[in-house]
Amino acid sequence: MGEKFEFNVNESLEVINSILQMAENLKEQNNFVGELAKQLSALGFEINKETFINNLNEKLITCRNFKGLELVRAWDGGFQNFTDEDNTYRLHRLALYLVIYVREINFRNNYRIDQGSNFYFLNELVRDNRHEFVERSKWCVDLFDDLPTLIMQEEFHSEHAIALSRAIQSTDLSKVEEFIRTRDETVSKIDTWSSEFDKKIVAVETLKNKLDTYETGFNFVGLYQGFTQLSMTKGKELTDLKWQYYILGVILLILPIAELIYVFCNLETLELNKLIFLVIPTITLLIILFWFFRIILNEIKSIKSQIMQLELRMTLCQFIQSYADSSKDLKEKNPDGFEKFENLIFSSIVSSDDKIPATFDGLDSLSTFIKAFKKP
Repeated sequence: MGEKFEFNVNESLEVINSILQMAENLKEQNNFVGELAKQLSALGFEINKETFINNLNEKLITCRNFKGLELVRAWDGGFQNFTDEDNTYRLHRLALYLVIYVREINFRNNYRIDQGSNFYFLNELVRDNRHEFVERSKWCVDLFDDLPTLIMQEEFHSEHAIALSRAIQSTDLSKVEEFIRTRDETVSKIDTWSSEFDKKIVAVETLKNKLDTYETGFNFVGLYQGFTQLSMTKGKELTDLKWQYYILGVILLILPIAELIYVFCNLETLELNKLIFLVIPTITLLIILFWFFRIILNEIKSIKSQIMQLELRMTLCQFIQSYADSSKDLKEKNPDGFEKFENLIFSSIVSSDDKIPATFDGLDSLSTFIKAFKKP
């Protein structure tokens, strides 16, 4: 025995395919070779696959210590010892190799071949007709018989077996026996704990994701409530301005009407000096009231525009709650869209109209108007 080899997939499949083609030509013979060819042909759909070769590399240990058990040796016998006339030897070798492989796999995995399996019929054929194999293949038959012993020798003399043996020698054997008796129960409990632990991890991850979603949702809810309170404040301001607007409007209507009524009622006795004295203050007052009326009207328009912007932000907050798992996911999925959302949400509330004149700006304009009126 030497260093373990690996079955080369391409080479192994080429050998199997070549021997199976040869078996098709020989299975009509009424002798052992014909029967062997039939059994190998029946196995063709199982062994002529890449998965079969990979399975050998995965499960075989002892067989891969024997260089002579490479599938390519079933064709050339090692260093081209077989000739074109050695087709019988090739059939023998492939059949013996297969039953040896299967025997190790069965031995190590502790199960028997199903009696309906094609490997079962091949194995029975080889065991019952070992005298039919030529002398050049006798070593394969011997290896088939000795394989369980070789496997046990390897296991008992392995590093793990030696370490276990030393540990048992220094350990209370009653505890070892108790461990062996309760091993299955212990393993079952460990498997159950492991399964429950995995389920707990999944549950915790699910709860974490939900909490992250709720946290994001509450953040947007808080933002929505803030905009709602601001909108209510602006609504109160709008109501107050409307009352001022209506009062000024009524005054602007009543004042000139009252002045005209007074003049018509006293037209015969009213002198021109008194009339001018009455008209000039009234016109001045009307101009001042009209200016404040204009300021209030612009303020109403401004607050309406602000309320509309707040309602837009509130609508966006409701929308963002419905599709956003988290701001991180949003930025990863649609960075441009989320950036625009942030820019709009956190932008200043401004009027969409032109610049609103301040109170003192209005007084300055009124002062300029009066000065121009006084010029000759």
